[in-house]
Amino acid sequence: MAKGTTHKLILILKQLAYTGAAVAVQQVAKATGLTVATTYRLLQTLVDEGVAAYDPVNRQYGLGSESVSIAAAILGSDSLIGRVRPIVRRLADELTETCSFSMLDQATLTHVVVVVERGPHALGYEYDAGRRDPLHAGASGKVMLAFLPDKDIDDYLKRGNLKKLTPQTVTEPAKLRAQIKAIRNCGYGLSRAERIPGQGRGVAVPVFSVKGRIAGSLVITTPVFRFKQGRLPKIVQMMQKAAAELAGFTDAALASTKVAQVAGARR
Repeated sequence: MAKGTTHKLILILKQLAYTGAAVAVQQVAKATGLTVATTYRLLQTLVDEGVAAYDPVNRQYGLGSESVSIAAAILGSDSLIGRVRPIVRRLADELTETCSFSMLDQATLTHVVVVVERGPHALGYEYDAGRRDPLHAGASGKVMLAFLPDKDIDDYLKRGNLKKLTPQTVTEPAKLRAQIKAIRNCGYGLSRAERIPGQGRGVAVPVFSVKGRIAGSLVITTPVFRFKQGRLPKIVQMMQKAAAELAGFTDAALASTKVAQVAGARR
């Protein structure tokens, strides 16, 4: 790629990051001094790579899920601030277990772990932010899958490449459809060691955008020996309350630098 094109791509990425919200192609062109045609072409390249995200409803661009992954890898666990992490941190303290927030990548129908916070127990689950997983594996992904439009669910299940991340990962379309129906009915999802090997139980609730579209999920991961079925209604209630706070993010914010800033592992 020519040096001139590289320079222009960097200008566009900086503009997407520093703006902190989704913007139209004309705004990016004006801020960078590039033509609209050049800006559009380079933005499409960034979208194709997942570094930028495009909202077809508002015709705006923001940072994509790959930027979230890059930010998590670079920033590490002690440098992350923003509006997501305090909510997840509080939930981890209240539930005394590892909690995380994941963001849906609509383009690839996968999800990226954005922030992880551990509870106070010495024995608990740890996994890295920036991790990308399929939607069918584990409670966190399945609650996102369940609230996608029916056509997207059908397309996902018909792909034929539903991978097993652990021996417990459910890959049979019929079983997944039954779980999706159950999640839609009760508003939360359950799993057992489907994404991470071991004896962990996952409880997840969906996070919606202010426009009512599925945007991500909150999940608590608990060792089986500490999981108490009788506490489940209270756990779900607390998680749904936290998810309602996260619903203050717009679609644009979830794909913008604000999400990248809070993407990180536990402190």
